[in-house]
Amino acid sequence: MTGVSRRNLLLAAGVLAGGQGCAPEVSRPAGASAATSADWRALAASIDGRLVRPGEDDYDTVRALFNTRYDGRRPTAVVEASDATDVSEAIRFARRFGLRCRARAGGHSYVGTSTVDDGLVIDVRPMRSVVYDAASGTTTLGAGAETFRAKRLLAAYGRTIPTGTCPTVGVTGLTLGGGLGVDSAELGLSCDALIEVTMVTADGRVVRAHQDRHADLLWACRGGGGGNFGVVTSMRMRTTEAQSMGVFSLAYPSRHAAVVIRGWSAHVERMPRSVWCNLQLVMDASGVVRVVISGRSAPGEEDEQAAAVERAIGVDATAVSSSQKTPMDAVRHFGGGSTTPRRSFVAGSDVVTHLTDTLSDALPELVQRRAASGTVSRVILDPLVGAIRDRPTTATAFPWREQHAELQWLVDLPEGNTSAAAVASARAWVRSAHEAVQGVSVGAYVNRLEPGRPLVDYYGPNLQRLRRIKDRVDPDRFFRSPYTL
Repeated sequence: MTGVSRRNLLLAAGVLAGGQGCAPEVSRPAGASAATSADWRALAASIDGRLVRPGEDDYDTVRALFNTRYDGRRPTAVVEASDATDVSEAIRFARRFGLRCRARAGGHSYVGTSTVDDGLVIDVRPMRSVVYDAASGTTTLGAGAETFRAKRLLAAYGRTIPTGTCPTVGVTGLTLGGGLGVDSAELGLSCDALIEVTMVTADGRVVRAHQDRHADLLWACRGGGGGNFGVVTSMRMRTTEAQSMGVFSLAYPSRHAAVVIRGWSAHVERMPRSVWCNLQLVMDASGVVRVVISGRSAPGEEDEQAAAVERAIGVDATAVSSSQKTPMDAVRHFGGGSTTPRRSFVAGSDVVTHLTDTLSDALPELVQRRAASGTVSRVILDPLVGAIRDRPTTATAFPWREQHAELQWLVDLPEGNTSAAAVASARAWVRSAHEAVQGVSVGAYVNRLEPGRPLVDYYGPNLQRLRRIKDRVDPDRFFRSPYTL
């Protein structure tokens, strides 16, 4: 609506029970009375967004996450929030009726934490604006802004922010967990560009956290993970000039995998900041393992940097490619286009201090063993170098500033086969990957949550400070899941 909102009209008429200035109601214990049809109608009337409940035509579309493994989750309702006040109304409603409450933006949570059975999902995707302020060089992003949209709209001003590569990942969730990507070596993490957060906390208050007010909460939002402190409705971030870049890739057969891993590991520690490259061990559907190195550089240096990687490895690549890309062409290149189809997978991660010769030998064998299952697995090694290391471990909630690389373990499940047995088999392989890196792993990346890992694995030395902030912001743990503080 424009002009006077439906919510304000209803408040003026006395239809809604309580406004923004009222003290929030405390969540009732299990066994609290269920919301009636009249209660749900009142919630729908109190918001400017939409309330979507089972039985509505688009309920299945609205509730779906990126990972199709979670298609069986059925929230009691989804609030498509148009602004922070909608979020406040939804939180108060959930507290009043003892409903579990989850926030959803991009919906890429590896463990499905952005939905919940028999609870209320607050969907912030309608809040997807991207506004650039030339005077300050900052951008304010609605919490629902996805990576590709944010990059595209900022590129119109010749600006960018550091993000990951997946086009449909929400910038908010990515940033709250840290934000690794192809820009990390040069620009730092997504959370390093974050300077202000607007959030609705568990008591329904709208809070602006920045360096001069609620600085601890801002610190926690720089890598402390989503779902812990409240529902973010917008973020303000520093931007940098969007530049063209060179891109390059090298491919090697599996027989050289261990040598390639060793060479890549040594090379990333001495690359200039304008260069980034990761390494993937990819098992295709036929069971053949390939080694692929993908990188970026300053424009015009892509051939030189590809050759530098090849020299460091000491083995000729079977295929080398390079080209120059405009800023948005580079975004499409690394993201595989402007969107990403939904799929089913199981994943995990480890952050390692270094890669030993033994581990370099073990990684390709680990991927090859998965071939017997008939499912595709991948190991992705992302370097933790360059600008990531400019800040000390405790400068932000993201703790992995002094380590060597993050290893992501991925198993793609065939469409239609998300059975408990298939998931258990994939998780068993991820556990074997964890065992392979014992001795050099110090933790994991919180944006790649997985069942069974203690929170200290994700937050390291910053865990206790995060818990103290949680105690203050959400003392009764209204925002809770098996993965929250």
